[in-house]
Amino acid sequence: MELKLFYAILYLPIIVICMIISQICFERYWVSYKNSRLTSWGLGAVIIITYFIQEFCLFQLSLFNIGQVVFMQVVSVTMLFRDKVYKIWWVLLALTPLFVNVVEYLMGILPLKDWWYWIIESIVFTTICLVLTRWRSISKRISYFYAIASLGIVELVSLGINHSFSPVSVAAATLGLFVIAMFEEQRFYSEKKNEQKIKLLEKESERDYLTGLLNYRALSQEINRLADNSEIHNIVIGALDIDHFKKVNNTYGHFAGNEVLNYFSTVFREQIHSAFPKHGYVYRFGGEEFTIVVSNHSLEEVYQLLQSIEKFFNNNSIVTKEGMKLTISFSCSLTDHLNDELLDTTLKRADKMLYGVKNNGRGWIVTDQHHQRPRKTSSERKINVSVRFS
Repeated sequence: MELKLFYAILYLPIIVICMIISQICFERYWVSYKNSRLTSWGLGAVIIITYFIQEFCLFQLSLFNIGQVVFMQVVSVTMLFRDKVYKIWWVLLALTPLFVNVVEYLMGILPLKDWWYWIIESIVFTTICLVLTRWRSISKRISYFYAIASLGIVELVSLGINHSFSPVSVAAATLGLFVIAMFEEQRFYSEKKNEQKIKLLEKESERDYLTGLLNYRALSQEINRLADNSEIHNIVIGALDIDHFKKVNNTYGHFAGNEVLNYFSTVFREQIHSAFPKHGYVYRFGGEEFTIVVSNHSLEEVYQLLQSIEKFFNNNSIVTKEGMKLTISFSCSLTDHLNDELLDTTLKRADKMLYGVKNNGRGWIVTDQHHQRPRKTSSERKINVSVRFS
């Protein structure tokens, strides 16, 4: 008796947890191939076949170890209460009682005359899960516990109808399910914690450590997103570069250079985000090179904003921590992304236009339509800042 209780409360629940983890891995692999219909259908078939093989193995193990069938719908129920649910699990949930009872009939455990009970059991528990998944006032995790509790209640009712109550069967329908629910809860929170860490690392990998601006990796992802978005009807790309920035480092030191970079980045980020919310982004490629990408706004709008930023820098010098007063200016090129043109080609054109600016005096803005020559500045030390938008 003690050994059977061990099987019902711990041994079989651990096997079920392993089955859940394997199905989660199968599902993730399946989802990664959703864009390929043939591969997706093939992996979907693998999930279904694997699921019923697992259920049959659990059927045999529970029958052999404790003399009755337990935990047969736990895997499909667990998969239904994940963050993203796929319809395949509803089908498997509904078919599981029928599958189990057909196997029991073929093995001579249940008579065929009880077929109506199989149907009712499937409909009742599927309906319970449907209600719980649509219960918006409680979290999915609480709904999951309710579903597992409901499964235990249905199992106890079934035992009562079949006059099959025993300490082992009751332990499986109560403590065994409780152990599974607690294991799954810990696995779920560990999974969420790992996902948050991954997202944080991904976010950090897309940011420039010094200025907090997006970096080249983030730009590549944004380019791919814009290229696939049918709602984007216009893209302006700009390249900027801080003129003679190396002289700042050589003359005033790298700490002063970092202050210039942070000041310049902060102004540009605030101005671009304010003027083009959700459509304008600033990227740092490294050193004094920057890039901006603005979508669904005209080149003329971006050009006018850059002129105002240029005036801002001319009228607002940066004072370093050591008290040095430096005036910033920048060189810039702006170009429209052409229809049927690779965005990488647009980036290269903007970059080439910027080098034309740098080779012709620096400190001015050039676009596909016009350009602006730099103005003379005051007697303050002036640092020409060329920022690359690419």
